[in-house]
Amino acid sequence: MKEAVFDDDVEQFRDSRRQESGENKMTLPKVFAPAGGQDHSDLVADLLKELSNHNERSEERKGALVELLKITREDNVAVWDEHFKTILLLLLETLGDKDHTIRALALRLLKEILRNQPARFKNYAELTIMKTLEAHKDSHKEVVRAAEEAASTLAGSIHPEQCIKVLCPIVQTADYPINLAAIKMQTKVIERIAKDSLLLLLPDIIPGLLQGYDNTESSVRKASVFCLVAIYSVIGEDLKPHLALLTGSKMKLLNLYIKRAQTTNSNSSSSSDVSSHS
Repeated sequence: MKEAVFDDDVEQFRDSRRQESGENKMTLPKVFAPAGGQDHSDLVADLLKELSNHNERSEERKGALVELLKITREDNVAVWDEHFKTILLLLLETLGDKDHTIRALALRLLKEILRNQPARFKNYAELTIMKTLEAHKDSHKEVVRAAEEAASTLAGSIHPEQCIKVLCPIVQTADYPINLAAIKMQTKVIERIAKDSLLLLLPDIIPGLLQGYDNTESSVRKASVFCLVAIYSVIGEDLKPHLALLTGSKMKLLNLYIKRAQTTNSNSSSSSDVSSHS
């Protein structure tokens, strides 16, 4: 029964504007129904009060999260000016909730806020990244999927240099699967960073990736190689002096992946050229 309710709640959160039918539809508590003329800021304050009931009143808190998602999709500057910090800190605290449904919903709401209010995360980047990466350890797949989506959005929302500086020590010191999630996030950040900035950050980035290339987990080794390939795509041969510690077989494998990436990029460019001239 719990799983049925969970599936329904998550589906509603993914597309809260869709009209649903059926007896399992989650009904939001009446206190959250925006009364005529009720100020958005007052409504958010009510929702946050409900959300602060950690590990209690699960259904009401699910309703509060869904309602906050709707508000997030509206660009109400006054609401975010007043409530952003409280919303973020409550959400990050909710990631430790005993109800896995609520943990997944909180991550999906976090992703939506990142997409709509990225600049506001500047002073909370490290905390947000660490909490999102920690969620990859969750025993429930739905929570892990939501954490992966939030991490991907984080990589595109926070300033690249700031993101890399937070991720490097995590890549070097965290255990699986957090190190894997950090490397994947770092790869996405590298795809949007300027060459000059990346060159300056290489001494921080490379040690963790060489360490990851030796990891006992094959997925960590593969992610480390892909991240090195992403770096090569930005800076080219300037990467090679930093790889002196790699064994011949590891260097050979890396070169193979680099060539494969170049071929893929070349084919996609050719397709684009053909289509643009057709």
